[in-house]
Amino acid sequence: MINQLSYRASQRGVGMLEVLIALLVLAVGVLGFAGLQMTALSKSDEANYRAAAVLIAQDAIERFELNPSERNTYLTNGWTAGTAGATPNGSCINPDEACSSAQMAAWDIAQLSWQAANLLPAGRVMASDCEFNNQLVCVIVSWDEQDPAACMDNNGLLVDEDSRCFVMEIAR
Repeated sequence: MINQLSYRASQRGVGMLEVLIALLVLAVGVLGFAGLQMTALSKSDEANYRAAAVLIAQDAIERFELNPSERNTYLTNGWTAGTAGATPNGSCINPDEACSSAQMAAWDIAQLSWQAANLLPAGRVMASDCEFNNQLVCVIVSWDEQDPAACMDNNGLLVDEDSRCFVMEIAR
């Protein structure tokens, strides 16, 4: 009987210690899961930005192809960052107004810049001859304050893990 009492006395408080260790393990697991969720949300936002950039670049290419006489205007006209929320000046979509091809090109550039600014955080778009291949035209869409001109050089596209740009090439 004395052995049973001494055994019970040596086991006091062990249950509390096991509970504390279990809570610690649970807390570490919950923190790991929270970090995983934050990473998933971040990557989901990045995927949405890239999808929007693809649509903007595709829209730009379609506009270029619909107005071939102004191809040089699209490539040499200074593309400025659009203003989020503000609609572009002018309009070439009203059937009562006739626009020249130059006016249409200016409207297209304003509209594309506006789309980039409204669909992407600090979004910008531009078109130029591809620096790495003069047989191609590149439509570059960037976001998060990245300069579109910094997305490529003479050696090719500058794509790394921190890149916030999308480049679509068009054969001439």
